[in-house]
Amino acid sequence: MSTPGAGHRPVLLERVLTLLAPALDRNGTVLVDATLGRAGHARALLDAHPGLVLIGLDTDAAAVEASRRLLARYADRVTVVRAVFDQVAEVLNDQGHSAADAFLFDLGVSSPQLDEPERGFAYSYDAPLDMRMDQSQSLTAAEVLNTYPAPRLGEVRPADSRRRGARAVPRTAHLDRATD
Repeated sequence: MSTPGAGHRPVLLERVLTLLAPALDRNGTVLVDATLGRAGHARALLDAHPGLVLIGLDTDAAAVEASRRLLARYADRVTVVRAVFDQVAEVLNDQGHSAADAFLFDLGVSSPQLDEPERGFAYSYDAPLDMRMDQSQSLTAAEVLNTYPAPRLGEVRPADSRRRGARAVPRTAHLDRATD
């Protein structure tokens, strides 16, 4: 039986290795992989840099569990934490680090999230629209789409009000212009 995720090849792996190499050459260098996922980038970076200390964050409980298994052979150099990447300062502090030497953010949806119909990310499956990175949260994409009011053209929604001048554009705005 193969280890889940072990055969996964992350997107832009060679480019990530090349770009981060200068920052990771010393022993004890701290890298934060803020979106650890199934640890594809992390494993390659740990292999390439034997002195690297990695702190991996992910909000997806399944990803955290899988990455802990996938990174077990590096256990003396790796800490995996279930956290959102905006908690990075707190996580670093909890691990005894005041800073990190490098950060990796691989933003987007992971293959397992798309491949598992019950996660509700893929449109290729007839499944409920879920789309929660953190499945312990109660709010699903279906609830948002089915219960939130559609904004009017030019209306500033509460979530956007923090950004000066932000304007919400409804999904049908392009249709209104096309019929003018």
